Amino acid sequence: MPRTAPVYIGSYGVSDEIAARVHALPQGRYAPIFHIQPGWFWERRRLDPRAEKELFAHNPGSQRLAGALPDLTQLLRVPTSTRITWSVELGARFRDTLRASAVTDTWQLDEIVAECAGRSGKPYRELTRGALRGLTFGRPALGDRPLQGLVWWAKTAHVLPARPITPELAAFWRMLNRACLGLIGEEYPVFAGNPRAAARAGGSGQRRLSQGGPVRRALSRKYLCGVQPGFRLAPGLGGNTHGLPRVEALRWRAAYLKARAASGMAGFAEFDFRFENSPATVVRELMRELAPVLA
Repeated sequence: MPRTAPVYIGSYGVSDEIAARVHALPQGRYAPIFHIQPGWFWERRRLDPRAEKELFAHNPGSQRLAGALPDLTQLLRVPTSTRITWSVELGARFRDTLRASAVTDTWQLDEIVAECAGRSGKPYRELTRGALRGLTFGRPALGDRPLQGLVWWAKTAHVLPARPITPELAAFWRMLNRACLGLIGEEYPVFAGNPRAAARAGGSGQRRLSQGGPVRRALSRKYLCGVQPGFRLAPGLGGNTHGLPRVEALRWRAAYLKARAASGMAGFAEFDFRFENSPATVVRELMRELAPVLA
């Protein structure tokens, strides 16, 4: 990679061991991934007694948020203020793990889901907005300072910037822009047809952002092209689904990356280095293709 290009690396959850391996790389920055799905973080708040006491001293009302979040179905049905309150707490619980580790550089959030752009998208957007607020600002009473991160954006939600602006959508875009170090548009192209035409289609979300108001335009300048190496054929991730010979698949991918870089963006994001995407040869080939477009 070019010396000027920071390389953010992370997996789901925080690991001091992985952080040490990332920081051993010259440009490595550790960015663990969190996702807004029911699970460990929904069960209860996990602070040591001293931190819990400090938090209570600054905000006695925080005690009522120490237990389990409402289940997702219920959380999407409660009043907006209740939903935002609980989702901010969820994001703050993500931030608690970063504070406890003290080896992280930033974070990643998976993801702005497809439902955010659906007919009933408002509660999903409010849930996302609250989680971003909690993750970005953390718990100031415990010494947290604002920390921006990388937010993944589902391909099926790329139509959202074209929606007429409302007070709720304006609040969503403002919080997203405040939280984002980078906004990763999940493009995941299928390796077929003209790669330059595919690259234009893949950038539709970024173009919609650039055609919006000042906040959306600011997000378009933070946009990263989200792709995967192409050989792990999981639903929704695109890649070499047409079974091109390896040399042709690599040529197609390189042309796509070059075309997307030429259109102007903040960088690239690669997902799912597992199974067929995990061999060292696959990773090296991909790095060789990315290096010149990042230079």
